[in-house]
Amino acid sequence: MASKKPVSAPVGASLVVLSSLFYASYGIWTKLMGNFFQGYTASALRSVLVLLILLPIAIFYRHLEPIKLRQNWRYIVGMTVASLFTWGPLYYAILHAGVGISLAVAYASIVLGSFFFGWLFGRERFTKDKAMSALLGVVGLALIFSPTTGHPVLLALCGALVSGLSAGATTVFSKHIRYNATQSTIALWATSVIANFVMAFALQEHRPAIGLYPAWLYLVFFAIASVVASWSLVKGVKLIDAGAAGILGLLEIVFGVLFGAVFFHERPTVIALLGIVVIISAAAIPYLKDYNAIRGTKTAAV
Repeated sequence: MASKKPVSAPVGASLVVLSSLFYASYGIWTKLMGNFFQGYTASALRSVLVLLILLPIAIFYRHLEPIKLRQNWRYIVGMTVASLFTWGPLYYAILHAGVGISLAVAYASIVLGSFFFGWLFGRERFTKDKAMSALLGVVGLALIFSPTTGHPVLLALCGALVSGLSAGATTVFSKHIRYNATQSTIALWATSVIANFVMAFALQEHRPAIGLYPAWLYLVFFAIASVVASWSLVKGVKLIDAGAAGILGLLEIVFGVLFGAVFFHERPTVIALLGIVVIISAAAIPYLKDYNAIRGTKTAAV
């Protein structure tokens, strides 16, 4: 087994980078779909398409297992409630504040949300490293929000903030659910379908026109990107240390900024770019600690 590690590590790292690339592409598909779909409707339909892709694969490989509602209903309800506030606000943020900035704010608030909800619901310790990471994350967010003057942009960034916090809560609930990885992923997308259809109905979002419209093709690409991003991340984490995977996962922010600049001519201010750098540094702290601890343990063992 030890001889396979040097070979598998580059493959695992490449898969995590690929995952970050496809996660960042969410901003591209959102911008291309524009207002043809509204946020919750787009997310509900995407989640349906993802389930249609994942379910046959799970059935073929016999990865489905009993739902076990008595053990898992709290986590399923938690994921559903958190999903109510995840995608709609981020969709709005990407359309009105831009791809790079929105993804950076969402990523920072995911980190903060994971710390807070992990402590609140998962009894996870709030260590000094997490405190430093959270403080830097808040500083990074403050830098991004500081040059914002227009009300629509400010509202959009607040949407990205709410989305990230909700995604952090979803991460905590999915982490503690008593399913295998495949079943947990399917449960996550299933709760997304329920939550987003509920919100689309509650907000009376318009029904998209049926026909040969480019937006429908973008939605399909969006769903495929979601599957590739999820699969490559899960597979990559199995081949490399979690700390290294977390650090490489930060490339999602970098790719998001690049996509916004290249495809949509977004030009973040110098202060906003500084905030993004601070956010990347903040998010890297817990991963660096875990990675260094694992590396130190391995060195001592040798």
